[in-house]
Amino acid sequence: MNTILAWFITFNFVNIAWIFFRAKEWDDAIKVLSSMFSLDNVVLPNFLESKLQFLKSFGITFGGFVANIGGDYFTPLWFVFAFILVLFFKNSMEKRDSFKLNYKTLFLAFFCFCMGILSLNKVSEFLYFNF
Repeated sequence: MNTILAWFITFNFVNIAWIFFRAKEWDDAIKVLSSMFSLDNVVLPNFLESKLQFLKSFGITFGGFVANIGGDYFTPLWFVFAFILVLFFKNSMEKRDSFKLNYKTLFLAFFCFCMGILSLNKVSEFLYFNF
């Protein structure tokens, strides 16, 4: 299978499965899925309005690019940065295969262990309190 097609299928499967995991009821998940796959609520950035004015007749609106996801203008840059990291750097399995134990990795592991022990007394919210 083509790598890009495999990424696309995996990404969309995880997105759809996550909707059912987070929804309170089955109907809520179906509403989110129908909204995802419909073209009723497409919002494009304001700077494209002058070039794509004809799309308004199809119900496409122009507004805040990342306002609905709680982001700012740096959010797309973070997505580009993350995509570059995924494409050009080793993943965890590749790093595991080339792992060599030396003093540097031993010190890093010891430091992480100590920081983990020191942070045990902090209060954290229970992640699955909704379930």
